Amino acid sequence: MSANHPVRASNASQRVYLRRIALLLVTALVIGACTSLPPQTPQTRGPAPSQTAGSIQTAALPTEPSAAIPTEAVSPTPAVPVFPCGEPDPTCESLVVTTQQGIPFTSPVACGADGATCILRLDSFAPPTAKRLPVVVMIPGGPVAPGIREYLWTLARLVAWRGAVVFTADYRSGPQWGGGYPQTFADVACAIAFARGNAAALGGDPSHITLLAHSFGGFPGSVTSLSTHDFSVDAPECQAAAADGRPDAFVGVGAIYGFDHIGADFLKQMLGGTRDEVPEAWDGTDITVLVASKGHPSPPVRLLAGTSDPVAPITTAAEFASILRSAGIDVTVTSVDGATHDSILTKQLTLDTIATFLGATGY
Repeated sequence: MSANHPVRASNASQRVYLRRIALLLVTALVIGACTSLPPQTPQTRGPAPSQTAGSIQTAALPTEPSAAIPTEAVSPTPAVPVFPCGEPDPTCESLVVTTQQGIPFTSPVACGADGATCILRLDSFAPPTAKRLPVVVMIPGGPVAPGIREYLWTLARLVAWRGAVVFTADYRSGPQWGGGYPQTFADVACAIAFARGNAAALGGDPSHITLLAHSFGGFPGSVTSLSTHDFSVDAPECQAAAADGRPDAFVGVGAIYGFDHIGADFLKQMLGGTRDEVPEAWDGTDITVLVASKGHPSPPVRLLAGTSDPVAPITTAAEFASILRSAGIDVTVTSVDGATHDSILTKQLTLDTIATFLGATGY
């Protein structure tokens, strides 16, 4: 796999400025998707579809630590860097984690109007170790054009440093950029299958992949996790060797799940019509239908929600958890005190909860 050079701290002020703008854009867009989303052109909400994924440089905004008490025991590590800890922070830059950026995991895919195409890409983060570490695939929010995964880098680097192999992956999150049914879900499944096929070379255990989703990513993430269908078979451009595209565990961080939290107009666009017109697409992405299906997967699930998050409040996570419990799925909700939709990604409690769930005990 080819690798690009890691981000450097020399242009920190410019990069932070760009990241703040991009992250504010993502937040605004997901709020729109959670209400009612009218048709948009690719140029109005992200980079042009012809851009290759990874061209936007964004990062989670650093914030103060959280003092919330989780609903399950977590195992903090005293040596964890003191937050804020962003990309320009020398403490984060000094973590012993090897990064490979911009790895293509698809051949060119349809990515907008007028025949535009793009290549979906991911990044890997791995500490030097002889152990077999847990593996995580992180997907960002939206709906925006592919190329915003970089805002997950801080969390990815810190989770890797705690003892995991982490991938951050793009996907086509809306029909304006070639997404929809089944493409959006196939992109996520393809990223999982690619990670499963390449994790061992980085020290990861390919037999157990955890999917972590933020914001709108919780929609395709939960569907991919709960469906009996392996959506990777719907991704002919996927560069993964034959492998399972369904995750073995799921983590939602400030995420939305289910039709009730997505605008009806957007869902109609995303799924190709109304429920009467395309019942297969609706049933295939409705979490209440999926968990009622015979033989559905039952991955362990951890949900984190911020007390100051208006986009994905604790009630959203609690509703999803109730649906999962009714299907006998192991699920826990952790409340992150004071966390907003974006700052939850940089909270100490978030890192500790994820590391505990993964069994990331160092390297």
